[in-house]
Amino acid sequence: MESLIAPWSPYHGRTSLVSSGRTTLTSAFADVVSVQSRFEFYELPEIFAAPEDNGENDAARDLVRLDAEHLAQAFAAGRIPTFARLLGGGEITAIKPYLWEIDDVLPRFATGAFNLERWADLDAPLTHRIFVESEAFDRWLAALKPLGPLTDRQVDEIVDPRLRAARAVAARNVSAEKTTDEADTRTVSGLADPPGVGPVLLTIGEVSKLVRRSQSTIYEDEKKGTFPQRLKLGSSSRWKKTEVLAWIEEQAAKRGGL
Repeated sequence: MESLIAPWSPYHGRTSLVSSGRTTLTSAFADVVSVQSRFEFYELPEIFAAPEDNGENDAARDLVRLDAEHLAQAFAAGRIPTFARLLGGGEITAIKPYLWEIDDVLPRFATGAFNLERWADLDAPLTHRIFVESEAFDRWLAALKPLGPLTDRQVDEIVDPRLRAARAVAARNVSAEKTTDEADTRTVSGLADPPGVGPVLLTIGEVSKLVRRSQSTIYEDEKKGTFPQRLKLGSSSRWKKTEVLAWIEEQAAKRGGL
C-alpha cells in the first residue's frame, strides 16, 4: 500500500493509532518538542509554513530540527527501539538502528512514515508508519532536562550557523584542557586538589586577567548574554575556566584566527 501524507499534517490533530506497547513517531515527537522547545504539537504546521526570515521563524524551525536530530540519535544508537507497520495496518517489523543513519531525519518526523524498502530515499512513496517503543521512550523522555528560557547566546547560536561552528571549534579546542582542569588543580584557592574534584573555577579577577578585559566590561557582557554566566556559590561568584577558555577560542574562531 502506498500513500501520500502531507508534511506536518499529522500534527493538525493528535490521532490515536493502536499498537501494543508502542506509540506513533509523531505522538512521541510532539511530546519531545513540548518538553524541549515549548511548542505545542498543533504549532508545528504553522512553524514550517512560515516564511524564511533569518530571524524568529528560522530559529523556531532550527529548534524543531534539533529536537528531531536528538531523538533520531537515540534511535540510531539503539536506545529506543522503533518499528514499521504498513499504512492502514498489518504486521509490525522492527526498524534496525542503522536505518536511522540518514542525512536528513526531519521528513520522517514531519510525516511519521517512510518507505521501508527504499528507506534512504526521501522521494520514495510512503509505505509504512513509524512506531516507537513506549517504555523505552518514556524512560528517555523522563531523563531529558528541559531547556528552559534561552539566553541571548543560545538564541544567537540558533540563528547564526557560523557562530554555532565557531563554538563547536572552541569546545573541541578546550576538551583536552577540561580533562587537565578536573584532574589537576583549582586556581581559585591556589592549592592542588585531588583528581576528580570537579572543574576549575575562577574569580572575577582571574577571569579579567585571562580575557584581558575590565571587570565592569565582563559583568556588562554577561548581562547582555554575550559572555558565559557565572556560578553563584553562596555570597560569591565563580566562572568555569573551561567555559571562559571556550569563549576565548570562540572569539578567535569568529575572527578567523583558528
